[in-house]
Amino acid sequence: MITFVYGADSFSAKEKIKELRVEFIKKNSTTHITTTDIIGSDFNLADFRNKVLSSGFFSENKMIVVKDLLLNKDIDKDGIIDILKKVGSDTTLIFWESQEPKKNCKLFKFLEKQKTIFKFNPLSNNELQSWIREHVKKYGCDIDNRALLYIIEVLGFDLWKIELELNKLCLNTDSDKKVTEVQAKKMLVKSAEENIFKFIDALSTKNKKLALKLLKDELDSGAHELLILGAISRQIGILIQTKQILLFNRIDKATLANDLDIHPFVAQKSLAQVNNFHINELKNIYRNLLAIDMSIKTSGTSARVLFDRMISKL
Repeated sequence: MITFVYGADSFSAKEKIKELRVEFIKKNSTTHITTTDIIGSDFNLADFRNKVLSSGFFSENKMIVVKDLLLNKDIDKDGIIDILKKVGSDTTLIFWESQEPKKNCKLFKFLEKQKTIFKFNPLSNNELQSWIREHVKKYGCDIDNRALLYIIEVLGFDLWKIELELNKLCLNTDSDKKVTEVQAKKMLVKSAEENIFKFIDALSTKNKKLALKLLKDELDSGAHELLILGAISRQIGILIQTKQILLFNRIDKATLANDLDIHPFVAQKSLAQVNNFHINELKNIYRNLLAIDMSIKTSGTSARVLFDRMISKL
């Protein structure tokens, strides 16, 4: 049996993998079983053939989970497909792609034809609200509308962060077991992603005072300087790519999200920001960020000092 799990919603995909593991163990509770995980970057065709097709002296049921195989450009696709055509009934083989795979890939086309496929697209706003309500119930509590909307405003569509915060919020509810807006505002810290968007907005308007304040707030919150730098660099990189695409075509957020493999929420923010910059400005900021990264790693200079210098030159 071959199962294909993929899509941009990595949280739901991972939850499905957990669910499939539990089902496999329950189904084969009276027999000998083995479970194996293979990472695509370490893929070896001969080893894979041995794990999938070999059989021991004793009957056993095997589950093999292969993650991000399609990201490995060096794999022998024909060789893999040949093995997959010989998978026995005692083998449960799961292919999990944590990123949206290329549709024209021969192996992807083969996997897409399997009977059991789970594709996890990013949730819509309504779907996310329903998802949050279902998850707080799992923790034995309820949530009011204002708290729910505030959580989405602060954390966006990041299910990993939302799941973590919902757990903490439900553990700290009053006797009525209901998450309120007041409680959510006390416990939730503005997400770094939203603050990064605000920081870049400040750069676009040359509001140095605001840019410095937002950066100081992030550093004071305990966020690691390299993580902040990475988040800013990533968004500037997205804006450069968006700017280059818009030179030739007008696109909507869905198309941009698909082309750049980013969440629609990030695509929407990027389309709103990109018109505030000239392409040369973005490239100059990106070069400065690379220089800051090198200085932090080699000279030990304070990130605050380096960011202050960059902002002051805008």
